Amino acid sequence: MFLAKPDFLVNSLHVITVIATPLHVFGTYCIFFKTPKTMNSVKWPLFNLHFWCMSLDWGFTVLSVPLLIFPVMGGYPLGILTNWFGVSTIFQIYLIETLIFMVCTSIAVTFENRYYQLYGKKQVWRYFRIPFIIINYLLTVTFLIPACLNVPDQRTALEYTYQLIPNLPEEIKSGPIFVLALEHLWVLIPFHFLAAMAVIESLLFIGLINRNMKSSSRQMTLSENTMMLQKKFMKALYAQVAVFLLNTQVLFFYILFSVSSGFYSQEANNLVFIIGSLHGINSTLIMLFAHKPYRAECEKIIKSGRDFFKIPSRTVEIRTQQAQAMDFS
Repeated sequence: MFLAKPDFLVNSLHVITVIATPLHVFGTYCIFFKTPKTMNSVKWPLFNLHFWCMSLDWGFTVLSVPLLIFPVMGGYPLGILTNWFGVSTIFQIYLIETLIFMVCTSIAVTFENRYYQLYGKKQVWRYFRIPFIIINYLLTVTFLIPACLNVPDQRTALEYTYQLIPNLPEEIKSGPIFVLALEHLWVLIPFHFLAAMAVIESLLFIGLINRNMKSSSRQMTLSENTMMLQKKFMKALYAQVAVFLLNTQVLFFYILFSVSSGFYSQEANNLVFIIGSLHGINSTLIMLFAHKPYRAECEKIIKSGRDFFKIPSRTVEIRTQQAQAMDFS
């Protein structure tokens, strides 16, 4: 079936790249030039999150393009890092996994920044925030190193792969399959630890922000307009994060199901990965339409496009008269 073919995966991901890249560039423009001065403090955290979303998107769809063969933690890359630059598969695995958690860590750091800017500057948290950020990013770039240092013998790993997936297509079997781990705990334990840490940290800062907002509202320490702006920004950020999580959770839950049950379907592997790769487009679209200044810029561009392609009424009238004259001639 064509859905199982490597070419289907590559072409689908490249189409996503073509659509996503202009959106990412426009999103970057909006962050730097359309963020209002009243929200200047969110510009760099928002760009940090957007940058890592872009990087992960391009890592999935053009740089690495991993062909996955779950339930085995293996596969091989089909992107330009392999075809143009000859980058090793193990480094590409490390790169993609790190980019995934760079996004997750950036989400937690964005919520931390909101808390710090609004309420934490005069509290004890100001002494701990820099170590907190450094430790988070340090864990993000080192969590997969144990798995990378304990890669199994590939001949043994391939024998195990063929036994577990006897119906592996010849087209894929003939490729340079690389198996990251036979003992899944090397990957799953640090993976789930970092995921849980990012979720707990994000929820903690969201809770602190909401609690302090309610307190500020009662004590009137922030103006009504400022409070409204902050609430709108937080809602937009929630929407952006929720879309990213929905896209990636489809992939993560499928991986868990496939690895735990031994289920293999190359069609499902490809389709689920394509769905996960849509996170960049969806996240940027939500960012553009959830934040009012960016939405206004989008509406302005759409209106300009309509005006550009609109035929002036006088031109339509002249063309109609010419057509009528030709009918009577």
